[in-house]
Amino acid sequence: MFYIVTALSGEAIPIINHFKLKKDISYTKFDLFKNDQIKLILTGTGKIKSAIATTYLLVKDNPRPEDHIINIGICGTENEDYKIGHVVLINKIDDYASRKTFYPETVFKHNFTEERLITFDKPVKKKDIINLPDCVVDMEGSGFYEAASNYFHAHRIHLLKIVSDYLRGEKLTGAFVQSLIEKNLKNINNLLTATVKTPIPDANVLTDSDYKLFDQLSNDLKLSTTQRFQILDLLKSYKVRKGEDINFLKSYIKSKKTAKADNKKIFEAIVERLEEVEDE
Repeated sequence: MFYIVTALSGEAIPIINHFKLKKDISYTKFDLFKNDQIKLILTGTGKIKSAIATTYLLVKDNPRPEDHIINIGICGTENEDYKIGHVVLINKIDDYASRKTFYPETVFKHNFTEERLITFDKPVKKKDIINLPDCVVDMEGSGFYEAASNYFHAHRIHLLKIVSDYLRGEKLTGAFVQSLIEKNLKNINNLLTATVKTPIPDANVLTDSDYKLFDQLSNDLKLSTTQRFQILDLLKSYKVRKGEDINFLKSYIKSKKTAKADNKKIFEAIVERLEEVEDE
């Protein structure tokens, strides 16, 4: 089963029509549409509504271990190299208000651009944000992810975002949003197909020597438990997606003890390397 979470009716309607989803009136708190393979819930705007609706759906439905959940919706960006309608797959989520960070695991092979997402509590304009990093922005992603992560492993949670504006205060009509989704139905199909075609990584992805190297690195950098899990998940994803060994980690093992601040910089450099998706 694929669970699809959208905020706006303009985002939902093309998907409902394309997959011939029918409304299920047993879901009384939010509008839900389904067929034998897909359930789509319409949440409304904002991370709180997204989190509540996602939780409502999953509590009521009790997903299976093999299921996937996907947030599909529009996003803004300052990066005008992205054309309106360009689709990105999210590999990192920052919640602007809470400062929480989440890492969806993209363990399947694909041709999408991967991008960082920042979720804001309200609509933002370019002029209101100082030093916004390269990213896309929305109002639902972090709420969706945090709720979904209570029921799904990170490699079964996906966010597909479609660029709708350049943060200039553009007014987006329902018809315009709907047209963006319609033009990307093939990409949505491709995402669903890719997630089921690629084997999910497990402990066998990493060899004994990989684990030895990981342990040496973790101990050397004094990584926290959270950091260890983050690196371990990224290592599995990296090997599946790139088909390469992880011997490059040896270059990050220190020859002498360094300050805690330097450990943090090395950790961040490793995360950045493992998140690379373009061929070097």
